[in-house]
Amino acid sequence: MAAKADSGAFQLIVDETKLSAGIRFTPRAEGAEYSAEDLRNFLTAQGIRQGIDNKALSEAAARFSEGEESEAGMLALGEAPRDPEPARYEWEDLPVPEDLKYEASLVLDNAPPPEIFQTRTEKVKRHRTVRKKGLLPFMPVKEKTVEVVEKLEKQEKVYVDPRVLAFGWCEKDARIGTVQPGKPGTPGVNVFGQALPPKVDSRSFFCGQGIHLEKGTLVAGDSGFFRRGDNWIDLVPYTLHQWDVSLSEDRNTCYLDFNPGFKDAAPPAAEDIVHAAVELGYPKEKLLASQDIQNMIAEAVKAGTALRKQGISVDEDGWFAVRVSEDKLKAHLSIRKRRGGGKPLVLKEVGAAIVQAGFKGLDKPAVQAAIMEFYRGPEAEMRDYVLVEGKAPLAGDDESFSLKVTSLAQADMSAIIGRAEQLRRDGLIDLESWNIFPPEKVEKMALVRAEQLVGEIVKGKNGEAGTDVFGARIEAPAGKKAPLHVCEGLRIEKNLIVAESDGVLEIGEQDGTTYLRHHPHKSASVSVRLSEDRMKAVLTVSPVEGTGFPATEEDIREALKKAGVSQGIDEELCARVCARTSRGEAVSDMVVARGRAPRDAGRVEVDFKIDFASGKGVTINKKGQANYRSQDRMTTVNEGDLIAEVRVPQGESEPGWDVTGKTLNSRELKQIPLEAGEHVEVREEEAGLTRFYASASGELIREKNLISVRNVYTIAGDVDMKTGNIKFSGPVQIKGSVMPGFVVFSTGDVQIGGLVDASLVSSEGSIYIGHGVKGGGKAVLRSKKNVYAGFIEQGHVMAVGDIVVKNSCLRSSLRCNGKLVLKTDKGNLNGGIVKTRQGAEVQNLGNPNGVKTQVSFGQDYLVADRIQVEEKEITQTRDKVIKLDSILNRLEKAGETEKLHRARQEKLKFIKLIEKRSLRLFTLREKYEEHYPSEVVVRGSLYPGVVFESHGRYYEVDKAESGVVVFFDSRVGKIQKKPISKEE
Repeated sequence: MAAKADSGAFQLIVDETKLSAGIRFTPRAEGAEYSAEDLRNFLTAQGIRQGIDNKALSEAAARFSEGEESEAGMLALGEAPRDPEPARYEWEDLPVPEDLKYEASLVLDNAPPPEIFQTRTEKVKRHRTVRKKGLLPFMPVKEKTVEVVEKLEKQEKVYVDPRVLAFGWCEKDARIGTVQPGKPGTPGVNVFGQALPPKVDSRSFFCGQGIHLEKGTLVAGDSGFFRRGDNWIDLVPYTLHQWDVSLSEDRNTCYLDFNPGFKDAAPPAAEDIVHAAVELGYPKEKLLASQDIQNMIAEAVKAGTALRKQGISVDEDGWFAVRVSEDKLKAHLSIRKRRGGGKPLVLKEVGAAIVQAGFKGLDKPAVQAAIMEFYRGPEAEMRDYVLVEGKAPLAGDDESFSLKVTSLAQADMSAIIGRAEQLRRDGLIDLESWNIFPPEKVEKMALVRAEQLVGEIVKGKNGEAGTDVFGARIEAPAGKKAPLHVCEGLRIEKNLIVAESDGVLEIGEQDGTTYLRHHPHKSASVSVRLSEDRMKAVLTVSPVEGTGFPATEEDIREALKKAGVSQGIDEELCARVCARTSRGEAVSDMVVARGRAPRDAGRVEVDFKIDFASGKGVTINKKGQANYRSQDRMTTVNEGDLIAEVRVPQGESEPGWDVTGKTLNSRELKQIPLEAGEHVEVREEEAGLTRFYASASGELIREKNLISVRNVYTIAGDVDMKTGNIKFSGPVQIKGSVMPGFVVFSTGDVQIGGLVDASLVSSEGSIYIGHGVKGGGKAVLRSKKNVYAGFIEQGHVMAVGDIVVKNSCLRSSLRCNGKLVLKTDKGNLNGGIVKTRQGAEVQNLGNPNGVKTQVSFGQDYLVADRIQVEEKEITQTRDKVIKLDSILNRLEKAGETEKLHRARQEKLKFIKLIEKRSLRLFTLREKYEEHYPSEVVVRGSLYPGVVFESHGRYYEVDKAESGVVVFFDSRVGKIQKKPISKEE
């Protein structure tokens, strides 16, 4: 840009930078001459002060004097400023290690933009008061205000381009790069004499967080990832975790030193720490579990807290034990130093324990020296150091053994062994000791009776006594026991071996030891008894016990022959009896032969098809014990039973015979009529045959020739020893009470005027009890309909229908598929367990003392009983399958094909039965889950201690309430309650 200044014919020309100036000349008409001085004066007048070139002025003046228009430039020159030289940076090669590349990506991607600050220094004038002492001590202090200049530093944020051009990894105090400082610029001056400043270096380089310049070197203030932009560099701290392991001076405890680094840095592996400890010679099993060490490191990283001498050993207290051997012949000392943070070992306590033990012959200096040597040594534990030893006693002579029985003949023994092996293969007998003393090892046998002496153990002479570690006498032990192993069925009393029951003693020897075993052995016995008229022969066969032999048809024939029986023998029955006794069943009073009565011409034959009661007030069981409750006073029949046949012979008389073969001559007798009474139906069958049937269930009454059925059984008083147990096919009326221990069974209703004590009452109808049940925990009532009672106390009541009680129920077990109703204001349900499908209605439930009372409702609890039965049957059947598996293995090894086939068929039958019952069980469980609408209505008070249950949900009452209804809400699957409504 030219600066223009007219002065006659001259015009000033200045360039844009003002570093050069010249003159443009326009001549005048008259012409003139110009000198260099004229030009200088013109330039000076125009303000030109710097760099006027005298030579250039002279040359320009000469041209201008020639009168031609011209331009002279560069008459004055300024001095241009010199630009600064920028600093130069040399960067170190610090790439990110391979194992940190993932962390670098994670950290740098989430790092904030760089924040760069620079420090600005300002000078600030401040006034300060200065105190000056007087020249003399007594003169006052003078104060003077002075002006001072202070330097203040301010942090100013510098905005930079945040884009990262390079990044890398560095450790703390690492050198990242070096700086070669630049040179500052020098100022210039223009033709007007004005100063020209040099350019400002806008390319300054800034150090951000974590980087500082130290004597021309860029240094990292921490470990981490540095990032570099166009004119900046900073550090994102990322410190790696550092750790070391060391041992205590006694090498008994291992320590971990750990400095946590960046939280996201991968923690050291516990396995590496364990390996380092093992490398130091520390036992691995004494270290904490790897997971515990890993958790310790994780907690330190999370808290950012360093670990210093952190024990990683399993904490073990220092301990000692002074033990005496079981025979008291040696005393041992075991010591262990503490490990980790355990309790230290106190030597004074060790010494005190040894002294208090009271050992005799203890070498105290030697013991003390051994303890100190261990304590100062590197070993962690000293085991079983012998403190003192006693003197062992010398054993006495060995025992001997002698048998006191007479052996069976070889043939008899072989027969019993064969029988035992057969029963074992069939799975009918299994002796516990067969695993150690199998039948093939039996060498001798003897038949023995209960409490019979079978052998004697003879003891030897005593030995020499010894002394224990306390100086006490140790009696000499007896010699070795007799090489004898006594198995089941025998007991040892002092030195005698006694049989516990009748049976067989088996004797054998294995590896120098005599084995004795006793097992039951009783063969079946056959007896035959004739009736008084010799028209019947009754057979009784006792059951087989153990390896006894069953009765054979030959045995039965021999017994019949011995009893004189020769005619009317039932041969098929004899065969069936043999089969039953072979399975271990008993046969008692079975008619095996019948005589034939003579037939008299014109005589009516009456054949009763039922057995009349004997009328006896007592029954005798197989063991000969009398039972006065089970009496044989009543003959009962069911509806439709054939009572008797009356046959009018159409032919001539015919002689008969008894079972001994004696002929019985016929006689001409008058006809004996048989009349039908109440509930007896007469049917005319084929010619000459009339049958009498019971048209109702009940007691059969025979009064001379009149037979009738009483369908209601009435007892005027109590059920006691006079009446015995009642089993009646029809309704039963009892005017009195049912006494303890008695049983009442009825196919109809049962009405009891008095009490039911600790007894059993079972009815296929309803049960009515005038007073109540006072069961003492033993009374049981079962009804297929309803149960009605005045009160129930400690009884077990089950009903398919309702249970209705006038007053209270106390500590009883009640179960019904109908509803439990306690009708009156005294209807309190207190204690016990109640299960009622259709709910309950009571006055008060529980009591103020919190007695536990459980009420289940809304489900079919009789189905629950059937579920238990099915589960039990399935378990028992599975046990049979397991037992059959054992039998199958034995049969397969023995190669008994036929028995193996039968056993497999039996197993298949059981498996199918399990499947069938399992399906039935599944159906029952589904049915049990069905919900029946029901409520438990409490008219009065509901007390704590009451627990309600329905469908596996429970609700326990924790505070007393009044007038509530408890129900199961199937929509939410919970037991809930509500206030009782006016209708209820």
